[in-house]
Amino acid sequence: MQEGFFTLKVVAYARVSSREQEREGYSIPAQVKLLEQYAQRHDLTIVEVFSEAETAKTSGREEFSRMLEFIRQSADVKTILVEKTDRLYRNFKDYVLLEELDVEVHFVKEGEILSKDSRSHVKFIHGIKVLMAKNYIDNLSEEVKKGQLEKARQGHYPLVAPYGYKNNKETRMIEVYEPDALWVRRMFELYASGNYSLNALRDVLYEEGMRFRPSQPKIHKSTLAKMLQNIIYTGDFYYKEHFYKGKHKPIIPLSLYEQTQETFDKANRPQKTKRDFAFSGLMTCGICGCSMTPQLQKGKYVYYHCSQGRGECKSRYIREEAIADQFAEALKRLELTDEALNGIIPVLKSSHREEIEFHEERVRGLRDRYDKLSKRIELIYEDKLDGKIPEELWLRKHEEYKAEMNRIEESLRQHKQGNFNYVESGIRLLELAKNAYRIYSQENTLEQRRILSSLLSNCTLKDGKLDYTYTEPFDRIAEGLDFEKVSG
Repeated sequence: MQEGFFTLKVVAYARVSSREQEREGYSIPAQVKLLEQYAQRHDLTIVEVFSEAETAKTSGREEFSRMLEFIRQSADVKTILVEKTDRLYRNFKDYVLLEELDVEVHFVKEGEILSKDSRSHVKFIHGIKVLMAKNYIDNLSEEVKKGQLEKARQGHYPLVAPYGYKNNKETRMIEVYEPDALWVRRMFELYASGNYSLNALRDVLYEEGMRFRPSQPKIHKSTLAKMLQNIIYTGDFYYKEHFYKGKHKPIIPLSLYEQTQETFDKANRPQKTKRDFAFSGLMTCGICGCSMTPQLQKGKYVYYHCSQGRGECKSRYIREEAIADQFAEALKRLELTDEALNGIIPVLKSSHREEIEFHEERVRGLRDRYDKLSKRIELIYEDKLDGKIPEELWLRKHEEYKAEMNRIEESLRQHKQGNFNYVESGIRLLELAKNAYRIYSQENTLEQRRILSSLLSNCTLKDGKLDYTYTEPFDRIAEGLDFEKVSG
């Protein structure tokens, strides 16, 4: 587009969610074309196009960062054109970065313009869309976890192999790595004897030649303790706090493991259990930043006071009931009225329709790739029968193609399941905000602390007043609801 004298200068940003989509030609050219047409209709001049293909879980996006820097350095470019919400943001951090730059964003497909002058309600609804973009990533991640759980149920350790084992990419199981397994047996044998403390044991292992990692030659005491208490070396394992009978080869016999645990019990007597205080570990002192410590007085009254870890502090004592009332008020601020919830749900459903389009296109691409690999296997098999390629090459390529086909099958399953619960999980999150106070008031101390930790952060206590911030995305929900109350 030729730059006009009175036209507004803008940048365009296009993104696909994986490099595989870029190879399949999924959407970058289409996005750029859409943005150029929009700019032409609205008399805008695109001075720079930023495009990239990144998985949403990768740390950092080069082109996104380059675009932000371009805007920072530019005096007259403060507008971004993008196809839709989930093309621009991976998470709320990206949202905040753009807000700090004071830019105007045109979401072309959604017909929405977001700027500092947008009403709080518009920002609130937009924040929900950002939440859904992030929720899509979380759904796929959840499906990965489900796959890991199913793998564990089948007796296969689903995570990265611990020291002493290695992951076999072909079988997708762990197997004994003998050079490290020798040291695992040695550490269990020595510690089970009862003649070594953890510090003494790590010294002996190092002197005998064990080099744990290149970056950490001498194993840390805490790492050593975890290894000595890990039942995986007996052929079984725990995953998500559940015990599973493993199908991998043990490194040590169960009798040696049990003997080691007896030694641990003797050396590490558990301390007496303290009373479980409601807000322990949740707050810091608003004056000096030290933790707020609960203290029981007269056998029934609980007060919180500064631990004074940095010296004498003038923070005063405050009753637990007074703190409980303030936490309750914080949760009440999140209560969604039925009217507000009904206004948000259509936004979720609209976002879901866009995600359906993405899933269908992605699944088609994966299936096309799967079919191509299947045909390649047939062709190399014929070449092998005709003597055109040696047995070794055929076997290597056959295993390579089969491995990729297995990964595609897993990816297809994740995409289908991730799509299935997309809207439902978004609605559940909003219902949590709506019902947080009611749930909180009915639960026990442990569950109350879990709810508060999920919804609040940076809790400080100063002069009896509780200060806090909401965690993402509940901060946006609270902001939008505050606006509704004022404007209503």
